[in-house]
Amino acid sequence: MNKIIFAATAIAVAFAAQADTSAASTQPAQKERLNTLERKAKLEALVNQRVGGFIEKPSTSKGSIVYVNCQQKAPKSWIDESIAYFCEVTKFRVNYAEGAFDIKSPKVVGEASIFIIEDETLPPILVAPESRWALVNITPIAKEQRPVFFEQRTKKELSRAFAYLCGATGSKFERSLTRGITSQAELDKNYDYELPMDIVQRFWDYMKPLGVLPAQRATYLKACEEGWAPAPTNDVQKAIWEKVHAMPTEPLKIKPETKKQEK
Repeated sequence: MNKIIFAATAIAVAFAAQADTSAASTQPAQKERLNTLERKAKLEALVNQRVGGFIEKPSTSKGSIVYVNCQQKAPKSWIDESIAYFCEVTKFRVNYAEGAFDIKSPKVVGEASIFIIEDETLPPILVAPESRWALVNITPIAKEQRPVFFEQRTKKELSRAFAYLCGATGSKFERSLTRGITSQAELDKNYDYELPMDIVQRFWDYMKPLGVLPAQRATYLKACEEGWAPAPTNDVQKAIWEKVHAMPTEPLKIKPETKKQEK
């Protein structure tokens, strides 16, 4: 049963990513996205009811990717939204910091950094994967005067920078943000800034040599059986906890050892 639930959840997540990134028109994409989120919520409710939901195993996540904000034009809330998204889909530690950027000697924060800068001479994105940094330059993006387009282009460029920094580019899904894009206007063909799961799945192998590992997750039932589950927080988890930790009602039967015949 657990395998079926896991598979269903994975399929729902992958389908959500595909639907979100491949839609060309806004209203159909919004409707499909809401339907997908509703199906995903039902599956998650089933998982919570049957096995107590998923929890993260302590001390399994290592390293971090840090957004270093060096500009004032794009609000911090846009950056926070991008951070929350990548924390959710990758299970990496993705943090925020403020600082300065010197292209001659960038100071990387964490295991890898995305610098968000303002510069009249640099392009919208630069990536230096071997040096563990990428940048998103808000100055050329901010030339777009329409507020909604400016916001969405900024978030989409953050997703592109994250993907390139983490080693994921081409996707089997149409209209992925990591496809060949040669102008800012082409970003507007995408409904939002999210990436398909075939891109996200590549992050884990790519970032492992850099010391960035995702948190390991298991059902509350499995965590109880393995002995690392925290105290229960709801009635379902409490019932699972009590069942797993219940003392035996009958004495254990010990089989006598059979003596080996001497030659």
